[in-house]
Amino acid sequence: MRDDIQGVVELERQLYEYDGEDKILSSYDLLEALKHEERSQAVDIKSGFTSLDRLIQGFQGGELTVISGLTGNGKTLLAQTLTVNFARQAIKPLWFSYEVMAENFLKAFSDDLPLFYMPARLKDCSISWLTQRIHEAKIKFDIEAVFIDHLHFLVSLNRGANMSTEIGAVMRELKKLALRFNICIFLIAHTTKIKPETELTLGDTRDSSFIEQEADNVFYIWRLKNSNQAILKIAKNRRQGVFEKKVRLIKQGNFLTEVDGAERV
Repeated sequence: MRDDIQGVVELERQLYEYDGEDKILSSYDLLEALKHEERSQAVDIKSGFTSLDRLIQGFQGGELTVISGLTGNGKTLLAQTLTVNFARQAIKPLWFSYEVMAENFLKAFSDDLPLFYMPARLKDCSISWLTQRIHEAKIKFDIEAVFIDHLHFLVSLNRGANMSTEIGAVMRELKKLALRFNICIFLIAHTTKIKPETELTLGDTRDSSFIEQEADNVFYIWRLKNSNQAILKIAKNRRQGVFEKKVRLIKQGNFLTEVDGAERV
């Protein structure tokens, strides 16, 4: 009994004196500590679309953004446009393009090829391999954004496990990676099969509600019929609380730009 009491006393002494990086602080002390962190560690990226940046105040390190829409409606094009816009801000993105061979992916930028990074070869479609390559790129090149095209390449379709649960686990790991490396992760995901030109909304992403629950931003994009224009919808924005706002985009040359610089309500 005496040994038990001494053990408790020793444990409480250790906890009282604990001074590790994860020690408990008061809200006042924590705020003061955060104020003294170097501003250079902050990641704050603008999309390059005036209305979108006005609405969501850009992207910040630690955020996970989902870009969704029907096949052929501009998801990858939007991500490529963001890549070009980021490069103009000296932001260094890392790309994982699972659907398109590297040569064809690079050619899609034509003469406007920006500086970004890719694996020399995609060896494994797993979170562990993805984590290693992101860590490598962070150390070597100090990357600040990651694009993944697309989600279902990170999920095993043959295990017989519950698809929704497995996707939820992947989404949680991606969010952890964004926080761990202080980067912005952009994840392309497919929608359920619906009619073209139908307005997309939360719940339309394919296979799992966890996709939208774990994401900080959820964007939907769809093309307008017989037009080179598209609608980008902010279905969810956690930081600014923006929902259901739309921005009209138009394809000019190889990439997207904003129409008239004004959002649609």
